[in-house]
Amino acid sequence: MIKKIIIWIIAVVTLVAAITWGYYIFRQQESYKSLVHKKSKALLTISLDDILLNQFFGNWQSAATEGKDFASKLSILKENGIDIRANIFLFALEDNPKSFYALFQLKDEQQFLKFLNEGIVVDSIENDILPGISYAYHQTNKIAFVWRGKELLVGLGFDIDQNKKEMTQLIQSQDDWISIEQFIQHPSILTRKSLRYSDISTDNFIEFDLKGDHLDVSGEFYSEHWNFPKEYLVRELTASGYVAKGWINITNDTIKSKLREVLREFPLSADSLMAHLDGNYIDLEVLKNTVIQTDTIVNYAVDENFETIEERTPYYSKVPNLRIAMHGDSELHQFFPSKLFYQWYQKRDHDFWILSTSKDINQFHLKYTKTKELTNVSVHLADWPTEVKITPILLLKAIASDINFNVKVAESNRLLIEGTMRDYSYKN
Repeated sequence: MIKKIIIWIIAVVTLVAAITWGYYIFRQQESYKSLVHKKSKALLTISLDDILLNQFFGNWQSAATEGKDFASKLSILKENGIDIRANIFLFALEDNPKSFYALFQLKDEQQFLKFLNEGIVVDSIENDILPGISYAYHQTNKIAFVWRGKELLVGLGFDIDQNKKEMTQLIQSQDDWISIEQFIQHPSILTRKSLRYSDISTDNFIEFDLKGDHLDVSGEFYSEHWNFPKEYLVRELTASGYVAKGWINITNDTIKSKLREVLREFPLSADSLMAHLDGNYIDLEVLKNTVIQTDTIVNYAVDENFETIEERTPYYSKVPNLRIAMHGDSELHQFFPSKLFYQWYQKRDHDFWILSTSKDINQFHLKYTKTKELTNVSVHLADWPTEVKITPILLLKAIASDINFNVKVAESNRLLIEGTMRDYSYKN
């Protein structure tokens, strides 16, 4: 009798597993009927069923306040009046995408309108901007909606508010829509990870795979115009006691121009710095401990003889313990600031120039090593000070505790990307 019960239990479990797996495959295949524009130049794929199977909502622990708000907002997406399939395919029409679009079918327009007003809390809803076409936009989340009848177009991007005309044209251009299975030969390659960005013309991609308490990042980028060296000399950064650390070898003109643009935002001689940065290397360490810096406040008073006297008062302040190293020529140090937000001390070691907010800079013991990595970055987001308002980092801090990221040179014209982002349930 017990043997029969065990057999029946095994049979039922097997049947349920088979039905579940069959339903999963069916939903995958149905999602390949989703539509994109036939001139799409990039695709962003979100594998919703796989994310849910990884228990995204249950296991992705998060920062005490921000993370809970994030998770509660995600749960609202369940009741939205939209036909959400196993995979969402967002397409871009630009070579360097700033905006992505996704086409959906509306199941219930009234439920969808309730979702816009109560779930997302959009800034406004405009009806009949063109005959039968409505529009909604939310500034905070940089998301826009255009719908006509049962057809819905969702747009995402930092400048999506400027694309209202393009979105209204897209919702009317059904002749340009094509299914994913018609657009790409093997659509399953797009859905093997939780999220994937694919460049259509080059086959370059980057993928994000959710696994319990962490998110793995991998990717491959190729260009016939690249010629990266296969080995680099870098400074050995601290192994512990840091908030953030990282280094980059700037051997590509595009990377150089981006760095020059960043430096120009500060009161620095950006062009001169870049000209003397002959080693094309920069690193940064933000340590957990702070250092004391002394400044002097100068006041002027009048003595009993009505003569002006100078009064100097020392002012002590705690500042972040920062270290920056650059590989450059003998003249590079002339363009360093002596004070930029904090006081900076200098030291030269061979062809490396070191800047630090600590006056004990001469006590640093510097070591160097060779690597195939073009760049390497590690950030303890949980320890990142909220007063340092770097928006992308603060957004990531809401849902993750640590980020590790590196780019390796596989061949002179091919780069491999690897990384991990951990949530707050991860313990060292």
